[in-house]
Amino acid sequence: MHWLKKKKMKQDNALKKVLDARDKGDLPYGFESRMMNKVMLEAIRKRKRINFFAFSLVSAVSLFLIVGTVFLLKYYFQVDLTLSEKPIKFSPESYAIFGFYFYIAFLVLILLGIDAFFRSLKHKSEES
Repeated sequence: MHWLKKKKMKQDNALKKVLDARDKGDLPYGFESRMMNKVMLEAIRKRKRINFFAFSLVSAVSLFLIVGTVFLLKYYFQVDLTLSEKPIKFSPESYAIFGFYFYIAFLVLILLGIDAFFRSLKHKSEES
């Protein structure tokens, strides 16, 4: 064990000598900016990978829960999942209410789209 320690010390000393003897010139022009760009791109890639993994995981768990619920209802609780009841009849008043609800839902979707658009613009401006 003692000889291993001496060998390691010799290697450390040799490494120190080589590092001290190397040329201590300046870095090439633009090296730091290119390296920082590479680091930033890698950070963005890592964030995208994490987001994709999280989205995939949430999707898989959601699908598993839906399939598990249908399986339990159909085979364990023996619930009839077919819609064998008479069709729903809507009155003229209900059409107006449904129209209003669809109008509100459409407005919400448009506002969410605008919000997502402006957030992406803000995110792009922060990256620059």
